[in-house]
Amino acid sequence: MKTIPVEQFCISNNIPQFFIEDLFHYDLIKIIDIQSVKYIYCSEIPKIKKFTRLYYELEVNYQGIDIINHLLNQITNLKNEINVLQNTINFYE
Repeated sequence: MKTIPVEQFCISNNIPQFFIEDLFHYDLIKIIDIQSVKYIYCSEIPKIKKFTRLYYELEVNYQGIDIINHLLNQITNLKNEINVLQNTINFYE
């Protein structure tokens, strides 16, 4: 998996490093530590950008971001379940 140093990501996106660390402490993103350098997975970037907008533009706190993220994940899972059930119904029609 591709990674990017947290410091480099924060500089290029004009995001304070504490924000990324706080997201990690709330288990909203994953950070890996390699030789005392913190990295984020590139696959986490869309989530981080979404969380950044929620936090800075809508002033949603970390607990609110966690709840919103959980609810969005539930919606995605339910949509997938609906698709599976719809495909099963279509198969038997």
